[in-house]
Amino acid sequence: MYKAAPVGTDPMSLKFAFNEAKAIEALAYIASRHAGFTPFFVSKILFFAEKWHLNRYGRPIMADTYVAMPRGPVPSTVKNFIDGNWNWVEEPEGLAEAVSFQRNTGPARLNPGRREPNLDLLSESDIECLGEAIDFCACRTLGVLSNLTHFEKAWAEADPNQAMDYENFVDDDNPNKDEILEIARETAAYGVL
Repeated sequence: MYKAAPVGTDPMSLKFAFNEAKAIEALAYIASRHAGFTPFFVSKILFFAEKWHLNRYGRPIMADTYVAMPRGPVPSTVKNFIDGNWNWVEEPEGLAEAVSFQRNTGPARLNPGRREPNLDLLSESDIECLGEAIDFCACRTLGVLSNLTHFEKAWAEADPNQAMDYENFVDDDNPNKDEILEIARETAAYGVL
């Protein structure tokens, strides 16, 4: 079970409000592009999409709490959606229409639901980064993706099994790092993704 762990007590850590509606549509978009991803691959797709979006546009896509698990970042709320852990989170309205989960053998598999993704809830830049992350992760193995995430500052600097700080998602070599972080802090303060 994955319960969102609070980001550290550092008052400067970057926190956003989770956008459940965008999370559902991001899952629906992933399932529509590539059915059958396991929770591991969904987690890595969402992590890279959020990281790339934050580095380019100063905000994440859905702002889940990412936990530094042994095999890499895990979006805690979305992982509970996939696993059907309704003891930890409430089942979101519309999830069953947007996506389906094959849970009968092995890890759950993400599949399209009874409707198409509502792309009106995702910006062009959200779709751009999600698409790039799907393409990036789909051609890599579990081991390769896990190793890649272990080189990410956000994962490496988080305590094991604890929340990762979004400030560390922004690459140190990003030439616009200071500007991106300023935009991200404003976005976090107003809570609009």
